[in-house]
Amino acid sequence: ASSRISLKGIDASQFRHPLDRDLTSFVQNAPFTGLAEEAIRASLSLVEQGTRLDLLSSAVQVSPQQMPELYKSMEDASRILDMDVVPELYVQSSSQANAFTLALQGRDNKPPIVVVTSALLDRCTDDEIEAIIGHELGHLKCSHSLYLSLGGLASAPLRGLPLLGSQAEQLLQEWRLAAEYSCDRAALLVTQDVNVVAGAMLKLFAGTSRATNTQAFIDQSKEYEKLLKDANPIVRAAIRMQQRTHPLPVKRVAELETWFNSDEYRSILQNSE
Repeated sequence: ASSRISLKGIDASQFRHPLDRDLTSFVQNAPFTGLAEEAIRASLSLVEQGTRLDLLSSAVQVSPQQMPELYKSMEDASRILDMDVVPELYVQSSSQANAFTLALQGRDNKPPIVVVTSALLDRCTDDEIEAIIGHELGHLKCSHSLYLSLGGLASAPLRGLPLLGSQAEQLLQEWRLAAEYSCDRAALLVTQDVNVVAGAMLKLFAGTSRATNTQAFIDQSKEYEKLLKDANPIVRAAIRMQQRTHPLPVKRVAELETWFNSDEYRSILQNSE
């Protein structure tokens, strides 16, 4: 971690995907935001209380005494992204390789929560796990739970209207996917190595630790982009219309590779040195 640059004072707007940035800014400036934000924070605070009690009763809390190497990964990632507070980290027993956060700092001044599963720890290297932690910290840094909820409220009156309703729902779906791209960028800012982030994605998407050639996976993503561009418009439209909670795996790698080679990414690192 000592060779990586700590991004002192970094703001989420610096690494948000453009769509995530634009829609977040729109919601932040909406007239209803103040009252709605208080209501959402209050409800999410209750969810967080229940989640914390559930995890304390049935998962393992990471600390300097319990899995200290994992605790250090969380500390390092939090320092690099200049988090206000180091989140609590829990390991949950599961056969599914996964990680999640409530993506909001609670109102009770307790640290936010990040959870990784046992299958994830068994599948990934320490560096790859830190990349995944960085992705979850990205959700926290961006307050995605808050702003996506506000976006849902803003679009609610349109949903019953023909055409406008489907367009609003499509925009919300695209925002959710853009939020994942933002957090992949946060993972890259933590590791400062595109191959580590791609390696973590590769093992998650392949479902096995035996998939280790990240360059081949990056090349696969480039082949997908080329074939998609040349595909029949009907095929492209059908792919776009698929409802997903996360972007297509190869699309995430292609987006990350593009941002890694961008002036925006280089500028963030150079301005923090």
